[in-house]
Amino acid sequence: MSSRLGLQVAAGLLDGSGDGVWLVELAAVTDQDAVAPAIAGTLGIAGQPGRPVAEALLDALAPQDILIVLDNCEHLIDACAKIADAIVRHCPRLHLLATSREPLGIGGETIYRVPSLSLPGPGDSDSGTPESSDAVALFTDRARTQGVSLAADEQTAPLVVSVCRRLDGMPLAIELAAARLRTMSLASLHDRLDQRFRLLTGGSRTALARQQALLATVDWSYSLLGGAEQSLLRRLSVFAESFDLDAAEAVCGFGDIEEFDVAGLLGSLADKSLVGAEPAGATLRYRLLETIRQFAAGRLAETGEDEAAAAAHCAHFLSVAEAAAPHLTGPDQGRWLAQLDAEQPNLRRAAGHAAGDPEGTAQVLRFGVALRRYWLARSRDEEARGLLVPALQRPDAQADPRLFGAALVTAVLTARTAGSGTARQLGEQALEFARRFGDERVLIESLAATCDAYFLAGQPETGRPLGQEAVERARQLGDDVLLGESLMEYLLFSDLIDPARYRQLFAEAIACTRRSGDQLMSCHLYNDAGVQALQDGDIPAARAHLDAAARAMQAIGENSAHLPVNLGWVLRQEGGPDAARSMFGAGLRAARRNGDRSGIAYASLGLACLAADRGDWHQAGQLHGVAQAFLDRAGEPWQDPEARYRRESLTDVRARLGADQFDRAHAEGMALSRDEALDLARGQLTAPDPRQPAEPPGLAGYRPGNAS
Repeated sequence: MSSRLGLQVAAGLLDGSGDGVWLVELAAVTDQDAVAPAIAGTLGIAGQPGRPVAEALLDALAPQDILIVLDNCEHLIDACAKIADAIVRHCPRLHLLATSREPLGIGGETIYRVPSLSLPGPGDSDSGTPESSDAVALFTDRARTQGVSLAADEQTAPLVVSVCRRLDGMPLAIELAAARLRTMSLASLHDRLDQRFRLLTGGSRTALARQQALLATVDWSYSLLGGAEQSLLRRLSVFAESFDLDAAEAVCGFGDIEEFDVAGLLGSLADKSLVGAEPAGATLRYRLLETIRQFAAGRLAETGEDEAAAAAHCAHFLSVAEAAAPHLTGPDQGRWLAQLDAEQPNLRRAAGHAAGDPEGTAQVLRFGVALRRYWLARSRDEEARGLLVPALQRPDAQADPRLFGAALVTAVLTARTAGSGTARQLGEQALEFARRFGDERVLIESLAATCDAYFLAGQPETGRPLGQEAVERARQLGDDVLLGESLMEYLLFSDLIDPARYRQLFAEAIACTRRSGDQLMSCHLYNDAGVQALQDGDIPAARAHLDAAARAMQAIGENSAHLPVNLGWVLRQEGGPDAARSMFGAGLRAARRNGDRSGIAYASLGLACLAADRGDWHQAGQLHGVAQAFLDRAGEPWQDPEARYRRESLTDVRARLGADQFDRAHAEGMALSRDEALDLARGQLTAPDPRQPAEPPGLAGYRPGNAS
């Protein structure tokens, strides 16, 4: 319990009953043997010559009905525990309230862990009002005492929320940050929080010295740890966000710490409030507050162990990725994807360490192969591409040909959101290497991935034969997952496949996914079939296929931009513009998060068509320009059925505005910066059609099988 809260509790008990409430301040006491004399001195209990102070204290307290607050026990924990245990045993009417960073660990103790101040929720980034959270309320109040008024407007509120979040809701850190506003703007404070230990100083002169600077406070807690505890805390700083016990043992159990001892030391650090423990299903996950992590990382670097700890971290999470990989194509893929979600920050940090190591090329490529399905399911194309492409260009990248070829396939598949030119170039490289290398599986994967790249580039004549070859080779290999993936890519060329043959191949692909349990491929197959039905004008069939895709998507938690957009077209055709707008908005948000330029283009096109449907002609012209600009950046042509919807809408908008006004509106949309264009598109999400009832936003509000 904190000192401030302990004093507040004690003050609430000053009602005139009993023998009083006494505060024993131990912060200035440095000798373990001085605890009992400090209590006796505070209560005015005189010592007796030749008799231990503790005995005289117990005799005097035994008949009394009082509350004693022992404040700041952590640096005298053993002595405080000893005297507290004796008092509880010998003084039945007396109550003790101890404030400390760790429990006393005696019988009869009830522990209350003081949480950090509440923070705004994930969806409350712009909620900078004092009512939004305890942390924001404290920061706003302390700023006001410095003569600074923080308005809850669109510029200030996000900065206030971000400051409070980055300081983990720690009251002292927030108070010190607010004190800085006397001489620094909020924006400058926010931008300098990476140097928080140098920045956050200058607290109240009446506070203890260790409470006048953030560094002094954290250093005080660190100094009270034993050597092994300090060593573990330093090594834990290599983790990004949360971690489990297995990871802590694997990463930190070296040198002076045995792996077996990590669990006990970790529990001790949690008791001392330096490590947080959070339930996660049937297990616990641990976390360092960012302030503690930065401090521990600095101490780790001073010891010279930082490279060894980072290497151990990298090796462990590579093993986590490779253990998960075989399960990401089968019936348990949803559970394994969720497990990787929990480890995503650590996987990113581990892969980044490998990428920064001149000797880490093979590790980077292994991450690229193991996480391929995860990256595709979670639309992390930009992250994957940034990691893999530079590593594939290293001189030693082809030391293991099969690893190089498989990693190159991942690069092709994750290059789709960067533009068709990049994907096509990587695909040609992958295909040339695979044919030369001679591994059948790598060749099939390369054929299917390159087929997809040519489809996106609008070159079906080149891509279709590659897809057909991938299917034929995969059938001979007898691998349902590989055949399902190959069929999915080949079926993109539906315009070039006889309808009867298309239905037969689609049924074969779905049968593959049912046998393998591959929900991710099932989602993509049904989504593509829904697009084909839209193209054919068969809206009930499109609805059925996209419903099936949505069920598969929800089963594995995939984060797709294109499925909600396709659902938006169905809902528009069914006469539900507000529900369609919700779906286009969900697609826009997902594409923006994932850096998917074609996804942004198609979502913006949907919003442009809806604007035209309700007669907002100028906005429709601008949004058509936005959509075209993003697709130009992706280097792709428009695909049907969107190409048809676009032509029809453009004809209407041009007719209503006239050629000159239309050209100006379209040019305005194309000339907008990325952020301005996204703001324009997002603005359409807050303007529902007055003719329709509101629908819940996002794919989470969509119920497969229910017409809007």
